[in-house]
Order: sequence, then structure tokens, then C-alpha cells
Amino acid sequence: MHLICRLILIILSIVLLTNCSPKADHNNWEPGQGYVPDSATAVQLAQIFFIRIYGEKVLKKKPFIATLKNGKIWVVDGTLENGMDGGVPHIEIQKSDGKVLELYHGK
Repeated sequence: MHLICRLILIILSIVLLTNCSPKADHNNWEPGQGYVPDSATAVQLAQIFFIRIYGEKVLKKKPFIATLKNGKIWVVDGTLENGMDGGVPHIEIQKSDGKVLELYHGK
């Protein structure tokens, strides 16, 4: 499973890089705001991982809400409808490089 997650992350990184304006020296390029610069990007990545691991049924836990912890880690959680029991998906993604630090579904 870890290999699949890494492959998805690599593919997403390539997509993000190809949509950025190039610099003269591509080998030293680093995004100023990190590879996951905003909450919208964090939610998009989270949804990809959530669906891949938990299936389409995880979309019932939308909206997915992203908050930035300590200016470094995006924390994305699902939402329960009022009156519903159960857990929600949770992921922590490093802003600087997109590394997934934690991923689970509560009960």
C-alpha cells in the first residue's frame, strides 16, 4: 500500500510541477509556498488518497476540511452529518514536500 501512495504522490508532484512557471535551473527549483501551498490543494490530495484507500463511499464524509497546523502540516478531515455516528477520514500532509505523515479513518 505504501508503494501505491508514493506512486500517486510522485504523479501528483509531476502534474503540479508541469503547471508551474519554469526557472532557468530546473534542478534547483523549489516552490516558494511548498508543494501543497493552499487548503484547496490539500483537500484535492486528501480526496485522492481517501478514495483510493476507502473507496467511493468515503465521499459521504464530505466536505473535507483542511487546516494548517504550525504553518507546516495540512490536516484534512471529513465531516459527519448531524446525528450520524461513526468516524471520518483523516490525513496529515507536509506542506513543503507533500509527504503523507498520517492517514487513517476514525471509528
